[in-house]
Amino acid sequence: MKNPGRAASAFAIKKGNRIVCIHSECVGSTTNNVAEYKAVIMALKYVKERFKDANFILQSDSQLVVKQLSGEYKVKAKDLLPLFNEAKKLVSELSVKVIWVPREENKLADFLVGMIRRNESG
Repeated sequence: MKNPGRAASAFAIKKGNRIVCIHSECVGSTTNNVAEYKAVIMALKYVKERFKDANFILQSDSQLVVKQLSGEYKVKAKDLLPLFNEAKKLVSELSVKVIWVPREENKLADFLVGMIRRNESG
């Protein structure tokens, strides 16, 4: 994928071993990092609306997003700052732990993003 280029964001919500929601959408022409943040924000909003008091783990294969949300990395890119602020606010409102997982452990979200890209390209 070109960066920036056509992008999609996706997330899956699991309760135990059961998938309770999958969602993916085109997010226009943007960078991979913006698409990653948008996926995190969409997932956090979904959880906030439907599972208000639940404890949960948000897994992302984006080291940048995870390390920025944990405070290990500063946000230097101006286009990421509003997304970071929104994600950080949502994290603070929820009982959530944000962890990094290797891309191989995030196959469902990758599959969903791939489906959006294939459908867009015709």
